[in-house]
Amino acid sequence: MRGVTAQVYENGRRLAIGAGATSVHWIGGEAFFALSDGNVFVAAREGDTRRLAAHGGLILSAASHPDGKRLVTGGDDGAIKAISADGEITTLGEVRKWVDHLVSNVASGVIVAGVGKDAIVFKGDKEAHRFTHPSTIGGIALDGKGRRLAVSHYGGVTMRLVLAADDKGNALKWAGSHLSITQSPEGEYVITGMQENALHGWRLPDKTDLRMDGYPTKTRSFSWDKRGRWLATSGANAAIVWPFVGKLGPQGKPPLQPGERGEALVTAVAFHPTEEVLAIGYSDGAAILVRFADSLGMELDEAGEGAVSALAWSPDGSQIALADEAGRGAIITV
Repeated sequence: MRGVTAQVYENGRRLAIGAGATSVHWIGGEAFFALSDGNVFVAAREGDTRRLAAHGGLILSAASHPDGKRLVTGGDDGAIKAISADGEITTLGEVRKWVDHLVSNVASGVIVAGVGKDAIVFKGDKEAHRFTHPSTIGGIALDGKGRRLAVSHYGGVTMRLVLAADDKGNALKWAGSHLSITQSPEGEYVITGMQENALHGWRLPDKTDLRMDGYPTKTRSFSWDKRGRWLATSGANAAIVWPFVGKLGPQGKPPLQPGERGEALVTAVAFHPTEEVLAIGYSDGAAILVRFADSLGMELDEAGEGAVSALAWSPDGSQIALADEAGRGAIITV
């Protein structure tokens, strides 16, 4: 690991965000932290910070609005809201259930909320239609163009064209509970994190099954590199990075395992937007960077009092925002 001083002290600044973070998103050059106390903490790259009251309870999910100016949040109060940097709040929906999942896409302009068994599609701040699934939604994901929606649930995944209200769904079946989910940028692969500490996947369109196991705990965080050649995952004491090169993808290939730090488990991963550089956050609050070209490592932050729960690069890749479950946050120039 290069250097002995964490980069937060040399090229960053601490943020007292005041509550545990559930996610962080860059909007208009500012970092928006969704918090467990219902607030959104906004930090400019330099200086100004502010706290915006959004929900009456925990913010369970968040995504950048397709307009690039607002954060969309879902809470345990059943509300779906859009929050601007100046504190203007628009309620997109009231659903009377926990809003566990949110995804969005700039290219298609859609927002999708996962609520109970329903995937609710919004277009232009208005609900367009809903897709109902056979059991409670475990996770939702859009492809890079924001056209194909993947929804995980018990027994597998349902694929749909997100803007086609009458799409009956294409089933990808595999027994068990499918929780977290991701799609590769080009939509060639769909991967789920399962209840039994393993990943299951499908290569489309032939629906070839993939299985990736050996995790000591569940995978909650996924990140693809820009070209879709690597999938980084949490759930072990190193980042488990699967190769998706060639017709067989990860089948028969061992993963890379960068960033092992003793007993601490990886809780968050985030690939740089343009380079093969991976940010890794841990259960003890520490965070590092690893560069694939030469395996060079850099310590971003030292251990703290809570697991890293939020990790995101600025769009230009010059800064990274991170936060943990104990209310400690930071923005670091890389």
